[in-house]
Amino acid sequence: MKTDNFIKTEILPGYAVERDVFGLVKSQRTSIIKRFNYKPANAPDLEVTYAGLGIRSLATFIDLIIISVVLIIPELFFFSFNFSDVDFNSYRILMGTGIWIFYHTTFDSSFFRGTPGKRLLKLRVIDLYGKNLSIVRALFRCLSVFVSIAPIGLGIWYITTDSKKRSWHDLIAGSYVIRS
Repeated sequence: MKTDNFIKTEILPGYAVERDVFGLVKSQRTSIIKRFNYKPANAPDLEVTYAGLGIRSLATFIDLIIISVVLIIPELFFFSFNFSDVDFNSYRILMGTGIWIFYHTTFDSSFFRGTPGKRLLKLRVIDLYGKNLSIVRALFRCLSVFVSIAPIGLGIWYITTDSKKRSWHDLIAGSYVIRS
């Protein structure tokens, strides 16, 4: 079987471009890993100390204690610790998740640049340029934590292998956790 080898130097017209299932041009696709490692060309290399897994886990534990105290207040007044009712348990999970998302989004995008647990341990959450996270980016970062936790916590353990100590939700949202 004879094949003709030739070099494509001409740009193909729009109807002849090879496309994948999602309609993207095959030559312009990037892998998921390249998307995670994407950094804008004008983002500077920051001279900071990145926070590791241990201190970030401790900050998360402190935040869990704070949120648990906040969740106990409505528990005392409304539910009287009745854990046998399924409706109340689903309400507890929904309320806890909502408070967790609000808590992290608000504090990570605020002037403090981190939750009280992070601030107590002198950690800050910044974007690629070293500035505060916007409210949208902080919400996106908080929601993408579930992506990090879902595959048996592999996204969280990625902190130990990354040179800038970023987890999957940091890679997705374009953020860093640094020591201040």
